[in-house]
Parts: sequence; structure tokens; C-alpha cells
Amino acid sequence: GTVVATAEAMPQQAVPEVLTLEKAVELALSNHPSLRVASGTQAVNEARVGQAQSGFFPQLQARSAYQQATANNSTSFGGGPTIRNTRGDNFGTSQNSVTLNQLLYDFGKIKSQVDAAQFNLQAANSDADTTVQTVIVNVQQAYFGLQQAHRLVKVSEEAITQFKKHRDLAQGRFKAGVAPKIDVTTAEVDLSNAQLNLITARNNDHVARVTLNNAMGIKAPDGYRVEDPAPARHEQIALDEAVAVAMRLRPEMTSQQALEQAAEMTIKTAQSDFFPTVSSSAAYSYSGQESPFVYNWNVTGTVNIPIFSGFLTKQQVAEARANLLKTKANGEVLRQNILLEVNQALLNLEAAKERLQVTAVTVTQAKERLALVEGRYKAGLSNAIEVTDAEVALVNAQVNDVVAMSNYQAAKAQLDRATGISTSVKGGS
Repeated sequence: GTVVATAEAMPQQAVPEVLTLEKAVELALSNHPSLRVASGTQAVNEARVGQAQSGFFPQLQARSAYQQATANNSTSFGGGPTIRNTRGDNFGTSQNSVTLNQLLYDFGKIKSQVDAAQFNLQAANSDADTTVQTVIVNVQQAYFGLQQAHRLVKVSEEAITQFKKHRDLAQGRFKAGVAPKIDVTTAEVDLSNAQLNLITARNNDHVARVTLNNAMGIKAPDGYRVEDPAPARHEQIALDEAVAVAMRLRPEMTSQQALEQAAEMTIKTAQSDFFPTVSSSAAYSYSGQESPFVYNWNVTGTVNIPIFSGFLTKQQVAEARANLLKTKANGEVLRQNILLEVNQALLNLEAAKERLQVTAVTVTQAKERLALVEGRYKAGLSNAIEVTDAEVALVNAQVNDVVAMSNYQAAKAQLDRATGISTSVKGGS
């Protein structure tokens, strides 16, 4: 089954001031239009099951008609002249009838049609689950992207504060006559570059917010913010284990199996046209020109035996068998793609984990270096270029750490998607 319940648009929910990942996923599952598309596909396939099942039931038809007509005629006797009656006399006739038809036996044709429709419905249900998982992972990635954008804005703001501090220090030393003018100019250039970086970071933040809104399928105000990422929890999972989980949980695999079964049922449907069908019918009529009308009834049993159809049935069976082979080949492609996705997701997660560990150390080292260089500069033992290098190194280290955290979160979410785990990951941990 799937969480998609209706193809009708649901009312949009309010976005809280602090949007959690779980709430973002909830909003997406309530509002994203792709889920309503999937729900509509489910409803279509469910109706097709009912259409196929209708062949099991009697078919009852009623007919009522009234005819007003003339009865002009012509006669000829013994080769003499033709006598025509064209007076235009007319009369009315009432015709009322009820007909009942029932298929008795068709060598399993209707049953195989019903089975095929039910398997297609199972595939549609699994496809809807796939859509749900896709929506969830898209929200996760967009949420992590907005987290990253928020944090990079903070890094840029902190960099401006740091560069202002360095400019003020350079100006003070220049006024005291212990530093050249170039130190002030260098500090001012660094500050301008940091302000440009802040403009870019804020624009990226706006773009990331729009991307998250799109992933949730809503129009949200600009006022909300997202949570800071939680500390990463590293979990070790073997490739064989991950692949086994994916083959068991991925809804695409369930859909594929249902499609293969539906293709097998289509072969049976086509083969049944080689065999006779047995049906019965009953009719009752009540007709005439004047009341009381005359009634009649009949009961008929029919055996339809196919003899030759221009090889139509043979070609239909061949088409159905070819379609089954193609469907099974698509299954092999799907298995290979899942294996590739799980492999890539595991490798990306491992690399992201290692980068995150390195960037955390790099930030600490960059802060220590900047503190040492600033101390040396205040004491006149260093120059402005060294301070700039240390400040830029710290900013780069902080940016790399933010990006590493976002990449780790995204890799973790992608592994969950690759293995078929549809639950959201709180804070990307």
C-alpha cells in the first residue's frame, strides 16, 4: 500500500517558524502534486480491475421503441400490370424487449484478464510507494541544502566581523606609525571581498529556500528557518547486507515482480482465443400495433468455435510472449541499477564521513593558526599578508566543514533511498 489516499489536492498546512525535517516531509506528503498523480494512477488501475471482473456477471439489456410507418405495397399477377397501393396509410408499432446474456465458459480468458489487471494494480501501488520515497529524499536533500546555505551565511557574516577586526587593528597600528599603509589597504580589500561573499551566500540561501518549497510542493513565506544539523552518527553497513535490504524493500522490485506476473497473465489471455467459448442468452419481448401486445420469449445456448482468424491469435500470443521477455529484461536492468545505486551510496557515505572528520580538525587548526598570527601581528612580528592568509584559511576551513556536513547528510539520505528505507532522517544524522 501507500500513504497516498486521494487524487484531490489537500489544503496546505502552515509552515512553523522553525521547520524540522520531519515537518517538511509531512508537508510534502500532504501537498506535493506528484503524489496526487500517483494516487490517480492507482485509481485508474483499480477501476480496470472492476472492468475486467464485469465479464463474470450477467449482461442485462432492456429496449423500448415505438415505430410509426406506412405500409404501401405493389402486386402483380400473371404478368399483368403492377398494382400499387400508395394511399399513405400509416400505423404505429410498440416494441419492448429484455435480453439477458451470460458467459458460461471461456477457458480462463476473463480470469486471466482479471489477474493481469490486479497485478497491474499491485504495480501501481508499488509505483506510488516509489513516488513517496522520491518525494521524501528530495525534501531531505533540499532541507540539507537550506541548512548548508543558512550556515554559509553565518560563516560569511563571521568572516566580515573578523575582517573588520583586522582592518581596525591595521588602522590603529598605521596611526601609531608601526605599520605601513599597505596593511590598511589589504585589510579593506579583504573586507570588501568578504562582503561580496556574503551577498552570494544570501542569494544562495534564497535559492535553497525556493528549492525546499518546491520539494514540499507548497508556497511558503520567507520567515521560517530550519534546524541546525545534529551531530553525525556513523553506522557501519556491509555492501551485501545493504543490497539484500534494497532487494527486499525497494518498491520498484515489488512493482517489477507484479508487472512480470501481469505479462504472464496476458499470454494466457491471448492463448484462450484458440479455444471455444460457451454462452447463453434469454430474451423476452412484448410488442404489437394495438394493446394487448403479443409476447414472445427465447432461450439460446451458443458455442463459438474459432477456426481461422488470419493468424491473428497466433501473433497476439507471440506479442504477449515478447512483452514478457522484455519485462523480465527490464527487471534485470533494474537489479543492476539498484546494485549500482547501493554501491555508489555506500562509497559516497564513507567518503563523506572521512571528509567530515578531516574538516572538523581543519577548522580547529585554522582557528589556532589565526590566533597565533594575530598575536604575532599585534607584537609586530608578522605582517598583514600572514593575517589575511590565516583569516582566509579559516573561512575556507569553515566553508569546507559546512559543505562536508551537508554532503554527509545527503549521502546518508541517498543510502536510505537506495536501500528502500522511506523514513526520514532526523536532522540528517
